[in-house]
Amino acid sequence: MPESTTAKPLEANGVYLCPVCRHGQITPMVLMDTYACNFCRHILSLDFDRQTARLEDSAMPFRWQWTGTNWRSLNTPPVSLTYTAMILAILLVTLPPALIWLGYQLFPPLSSDSCAYWFPLFWVALTFFAHTLIVLRVFAGLLPTPFWRLPFGQRSL
Repeated sequence: MPESTTAKPLEANGVYLCPVCRHGQITPMVLMDTYACNFCRHILSLDFDRQTARLEDSAMPFRWQWTGTNWRSLNTPPVSLTYTAMILAILLVTLPPALIWLGYQLFPPLSSDSCAYWFPLFWVALTFFAHTLIVLRVFAGLLPTPFWRLPFGQRSL
């Protein structure tokens, strides 16, 4: 659907760009008060008074507002939650590897084997990257667009 330059309100019989995948079009479903995307197959409910769309087939409450030409996300987390989450994320990523490294420095290996020296450092790096992946996955849930619909590759059903 080509986007027009004139703003138009959200209407029941209109066809609009999907706010989830931003590729397909949402159209009314037959015998239902919901809409579906013809590309990503998500089901949305539209509120014409508030000019909003809500994703119905997800556990997370994703919402968008129609601006007249495109969708604007309403999924912004509170600032206090974001700061708290960032502090906890920094602690989760740095504290476990720091404790492992501190144990390695306080209690050096007794063996003269080369594995005894590189393995603790490898374990520190592995712990750091594993905890970083956990934090990235948690923060991906805070994104205004569902993480599984970001363009990292195609998933086949």
